[in-house]
Amino acid sequence: MKARRSIIRAFFEEGLRIIFKLYFILCHRIEVQGRENIPRDFDKLIIVSNHASLLDGIILWTYLDVDLKILVNRGRARELFLRPFMQNRYTVQIDTLNPYSLKGVIEEVNRGTALLIFPEGRITRTGNLMKIYDGAGFVAYKTGASILPLYLGNTYNTIFAKKHPGRKLFAPVTITIGALRPPMDLDHIQLHKRKKEASYVIYRMLCEMFYEAHYRPSTLSSEFVRLCRKRGGTVLYKDATGTQVNHRKALLGALILGRKLALYNETNVGILLPNLCATALVIFGLQAYRKVPVMLNYSSGEASLKHALDLADVRLVIASRAFIERIKINTAVFEGKTLVYLEDLREGIGFIDKLRGLFCSMFPGKLAKARPEESGQPAVILFTSGSEGIPKGVCLSHENIIANVWQALSRIDITAHDYLLNALPVFHSFGLTIGVFLPLLAGCRSFLYISPLHYRIVPEIAYEEGCTVLMGTNIFLNGYSRKAHPYDFYSMRYVFCGAEALSDTVFERYARVFGIRVMSGYGATECAPIICMNSALENRHGTVGKILPGIECKVEPVPGIDAKGGSVGRLYVKGRNVMVGYLKNEAANRKFHIEDGGWYDTGDIVDIDESGFVTIIGRLKRFSKISGEMVSLTAVEESLSGVFGPTKETAVMAVPDERKGEKLVLVTNAKDADLKKVRDALRQKGLSDLAHPREIIYMKEIPKLGTGKPDYVKLKELLKS
Repeated sequence: MKARRSIIRAFFEEGLRIIFKLYFILCHRIEVQGRENIPRDFDKLIIVSNHASLLDGIILWTYLDVDLKILVNRGRARELFLRPFMQNRYTVQIDTLNPYSLKGVIEEVNRGTALLIFPEGRITRTGNLMKIYDGAGFVAYKTGASILPLYLGNTYNTIFAKKHPGRKLFAPVTITIGALRPPMDLDHIQLHKRKKEASYVIYRMLCEMFYEAHYRPSTLSSEFVRLCRKRGGTVLYKDATGTQVNHRKALLGALILGRKLALYNETNVGILLPNLCATALVIFGLQAYRKVPVMLNYSSGEASLKHALDLADVRLVIASRAFIERIKINTAVFEGKTLVYLEDLREGIGFIDKLRGLFCSMFPGKLAKARPEESGQPAVILFTSGSEGIPKGVCLSHENIIANVWQALSRIDITAHDYLLNALPVFHSFGLTIGVFLPLLAGCRSFLYISPLHYRIVPEIAYEEGCTVLMGTNIFLNGYSRKAHPYDFYSMRYVFCGAEALSDTVFERYARVFGIRVMSGYGATECAPIICMNSALENRHGTVGKILPGIECKVEPVPGIDAKGGSVGRLYVKGRNVMVGYLKNEAANRKFHIEDGGWYDTGDIVDIDESGFVTIIGRLKRFSKISGEMVSLTAVEESLSGVFGPTKETAVMAVPDERKGEKLVLVTNAKDADLKKVRDALRQKGLSDLAHPREIIYMKEIPKLGTGKPDYVKLKELLKS
């Protein structure tokens, strides 16, 4: 009798799967990647997935071909409409208000049941990952089960998701199945923290699956053409001139500009323009015609600008006549180069150009296609800040930038409803990737503002435009907070700080005055640029967050610095986002590619705790050896931040000393600075006497780079003189 029932049940289940598959093929064209990762034999198995629609459980039951049960909320299972689907032999019910109900779930897994868990516990309201409940991680940890992570793509856009604009009856769906993960090993974590840490492990797995599901080899130009054709009339960029371009107009403008510039027989094309819609369109237009934009730093001085032009073999520069007059650059710097002004380029666009551009936007042909090898070819050339030496030319490929965008989006829920405000210059990697490329891939809008130094205007734009995401450095964010009205950031969801350490003063002011938690991140131009970041789901003030998915890291010990059991040392990273290499720098490229085996040496000393949060101790070049001990100049600067007032700046330098090898000197624009006040502040922060500056030098204006960070090279020269 039992055998007959099992045969009937098997036929019934197979019939259901056929019916469901027929529906999914016809309506959602489901594609499955990673079928080979589905285990055929297992002792204990937990399957974890994101949760975006009512279809999710049925889809996975249909396609995984595993005898699984689905963990469901008992309260939801009792709802009249859902009762037939949630009260049967294919589900395990849990009472979320009763912690003891987890015991039954654990017993079910221990009996050998393959259990499907949606760790978010509910259908997402954003389309991205939401918070992960501790229960999923706790069950996985206590049972010692293997974990199969996967990602359901685009179910959020089906009619079975939470109501939102853009849902479709025939939305395509993908299933990305990750590699089977071994049972959790949390023995190194303190006992009382293991439950919470287990949920973070699950979250990181789902972030990795999000990244793997979204990243695909392509080029920025082909993605630009594809997404602009798809999104049509939705706004992409806006700037301070009042110009606003939707995706359709952006595609048309980029193709017209790109073809005009393609007439010049140059591969590397310099761009000397502020943050404007036209700047973004020039970048995409050049890439569409297989040219490489070279982003020129106009704040670094004429000598650095000339160095960049020569290093990148730039013979064609796109600039604006009004902009060059405004920033007062001597055009003699461009001697021997072809200087094309944006104003003249616009005037030269005729009816035939527009007609040809319209035709290309409708029938892009090869402009929309990327050959496999193009993904790894240079997409843009940027230059390092040069804060500690001559700026290096950095080649970033299409793969580097696209991968880094999806790595970031795996951690932050930027959606089509968001509106980014970017005042960071696009010659800076952070400003370029987040301000120009991320909005395209994420489907949101971006306001490109010409200068981060306009402390009164930037908050006003945030208020007038209703922006939801703001990026800046600590110096710029501090300036905005001092000039902004408490209501200017009423619509702001996220404020991100990068390029330098986030000070306690800025963090507390934004929390107290504007009710916003500023989240810091860390990166490098060579990494396109984001390496790690805090997010709404994983945040710890004082750190720069956790390493992003798809990025490997290792910490190497440094002589003279306490390694603390291996958690402290020099940070090396590797991943798709790490650069192709440096321009004309054989020594650096040999070290990067050959000696270090493709691991990028950040040059930063970090401390990575047991949960994976990264704290920047300082750059190795910014350590001083005093009486045989290594002292971080960055740590001293951070400890003195805000001591003399929110508008006062400090920079700590090391100079030779006959007795102790080196001594520290404090450079500041605070006239009332005195050594006693400095010593008291540093002792309060727990720094040793070796870290105390022995001299204070008043400087009315500390030299700075375009990112707002101190220019230590110029500062060193000034101190010598």
